[in-house]
Amino acid sequence: MVSISQSTNTRPAAYALRCVLCLSVLAALALLLGYAAGNRFSDTKAASAAPQYPVVIIDAGHGGEDGGASGSNGTLEKDLNLEMAFILRDMLTSNGVSVIMTRTEDVLLYDRSIDYHGRKKQLDLKARLQISDDNPGAVFVSIHMNAFPQKQYSGFQVYYPQGSEESKALADIIQNTVKALLQPDNLRQPKTAGSNIYLLHYNKNTAVMVECGFLSNDAECQRLSEPAYRQQLSLALFCSIMEYISMKNG
Repeated sequence: MVSISQSTNTRPAAYALRCVLCLSVLAALALLLGYAAGNRFSDTKAASAAPQYPVVIIDAGHGGEDGGASGSNGTLEKDLNLEMAFILRDMLTSNGVSVIMTRTEDVLLYDRSIDYHGRKKQLDLKARLQISDDNPGAVFVSIHMNAFPQKQYSGFQVYYPQGSEESKALADIIQNTVKALLQPDNLRQPKTAGSNIYLLHYNKNTAVMVECGFLSNDAECQRLSEPAYRQQLSLALFCSIMEYISMKNG
């Protein structure tokens, strides 16, 4: 999914400062936990020590036969999505948030025991949505990379389902946090998703899809290919989710 529209956006300075402080603390924590070395917790579902926290479902887009977007350097979206999903999972579980991953391997989620020919993607999306349906009250975050025929377009973009104020609130926080911490020149606004974005259109939970950047833009593709930058993006997502949870808890 892609959007090339941009508009101005403001955020109070105090919020930006709070996010910067959050990122600094989390960056130190990440080093202590060995994220840079690629360490991952073994559990894909972590028990929460804080009952007030909602379950967070992290959806790494694409997988298996479906590589998603690709960069000129051979980078595949499906791989970057999964790497970021693991990093975000570890940050959340370290802070007592229960996490469910829609996938932890390089696979699509279609049922291989049925006739899946010609409808692998449809079955995959239904399986991902079912995970959300099975966890009412969860927060659903789908991680993707963007692409567009014209290479000049770049920047992080968030989508949310039309009519969901909770999803819009989370999308606003994410978009503004990424702008404050990583992309001060990014003028994009969160966008409502139409029926073409299946996982958002039919999702009953608070749900967002984050397009982390354009693999079709060579400079942004290079940044997205760097583990340190993906870690920064994941930290920004973590800050945003915790900000949303804090807001919900009053």
